[in-house]
Amino acid sequence: MIKILVKELVIAASLGVLSALLLMISVFGNDGGANYGTAFQSLALWTLSLVPLFISGLGFGTLSASVTVVTGAVTAGIFLSPVFGLSYAVISGLPVIILVRQALLWREDEGKKYWYPTEYLILWWVGICIGLTIAAMGVLAWDNGLREGLTTGFDQMLAQLKEVRGVSPQITAEEFVNLMPQILGPMWGLFILLSGCLAQGLLVRFKKNIRPTPKLTEMELPKWLALAFIGTAALSVILDGSWPILGAVVIMLEVAFFLQGMAVIHVVSKRWNGRPFILWSIYIMMALMLWLVLIVTILGLMENWIGLRRRFAVTTPQEED
Repeated sequence: MIKILVKELVIAASLGVLSALLLMISVFGNDGGANYGTAFQSLALWTLSLVPLFISGLGFGTLSASVTVVTGAVTAGIFLSPVFGLSYAVISGLPVIILVRQALLWREDEGKKYWYPTEYLILWWVGICIGLTIAAMGVLAWDNGLREGLTTGFDQMLAQLKEVRGVSPQITAEEFVNLMPQILGPMWGLFILLSGCLAQGLLVRFKKNIRPTPKLTEMELPKWLALAFIGTAALSVILDGSWPILGAVVIMLEVAFFLQGMAVIHVVSKRWNGRPFILWSIYIMMALMLWLVLIVTILGLMENWIGLRRRFAVTTPQEED
């Protein structure tokens, strides 16, 4: 028993070091200088830095995830700065621990185990993204030096854009900085969602997952959330997007109802011939024509009232998410 515990602690600590290393590489580059590399490489490494945290939690439990986060924070604090280590723990570690804890909740009824519902996990995820947005707003309001530095940097960028390409931006640098939390919170939230999916996929592949993968097709968001989405979107339009928190809420709820819309498509498409080809065609078209994403979101928004999945549900046990 002690050997198993020590082994799990070593694995958890190793995953924490790996997470911090990936994050540090994304910031400083392989040469140790202030080289951010391409945006794609940085985004990929940021996402991958979260995967070890989820692997630790979804594969070994919440305590293991906590050990991994603490190890990663200490590693980042030693090799970079204590502030960076603390930021790592709050921005990367805490959301993962919360989601892992909720994901591993279950109850048993008549000998059958019921895991924490997918829609509730999505609600927690939305709440985390809103919290990240509020944190970003607080940092910008508290650190005037950071705000002024960002404003100056974007002023230069917009001036170069106008000089090189002859484009006159319709937004000032100060306005863009004010809207940054609206982008940063949801963007980091999407990294968290993607990394969690990658980690669960790896664990399932090697049969190390604690819980089964949540089924997208069974997700059913509550009706009050749809009303909240409509109300928040309307209020954001009325206020002309001047409140970043409203914009962030709209973005995250749009993602949530987009996922429910895709759940509808996956269920309804079970009756179609050539289903894999049709689904891949839908994915490709959405990547090329982003307005289709809005259509799928509206479909997910109306699902609670229309009930397409209940009407078109098939009796076969086939399940594809």
